[in-house]
Amino acid sequence: MPSGKTHDAITLLLAVPTFAAAWGLTGSALAAGVATGAMLFGGLMFGPDLDIQSRQYTRWGVFRFIWWPYKTMFRHRSRWSHGIIFGTLIRVVYFAFMLTLIAVAAVYLRALLIADAPPDYSEIFRAWRAIEAGIRLEETGGRHIIYAAFAGLWWGAASHTLTDVGWSILRKSSEIF
Repeated sequence: MPSGKTHDAITLLLAVPTFAAAWGLTGSALAAGVATGAMLFGGLMFGPDLDIQSRQYTRWGVFRFIWWPYKTMFRHRSRWSHGIIFGTLIRVVYFAFMLTLIAVAAVYLRALLIADAPPDYSEIFRAWRAIEAGIRLEETGGRHIIYAAFAGLWWGAASHTLTDVGWSILRKSSEIF
């Protein structure tokens, strides 16, 4: 399989064509920028190799603990981590779930430290609404921005998987000749 450096180089090389294609499809520089930024993030930080001790995994630094359960749940190169269809969707859902757990834990710990008592559900709900209000992408950029972000994440991860598949095909064909 290609090295982490090769995957990174391919991700960076795809940035300009990704921007051009997204701008051509949407007619929006904002959507093209979001798709390209998400593709770079998807390829460098949010890709299929989060299921092993990889460059993507180590780039998370002190936050890599978020991905440890993911590493233990998925076998490397399984259809669930490297799959073109479900790989990115599973990582997005998993990441949202982990952020939710972290937010609830933070609210709980804050209440314990400040009020010296666990929070009630209304406090957790108010905190969640405040977080939700801060990330309302649909209101600030429109629904197409959410689609552009997901398409970019998908393309960053898909380019990784397609590179792996292409590398395997080339290697096997060279063994035949």
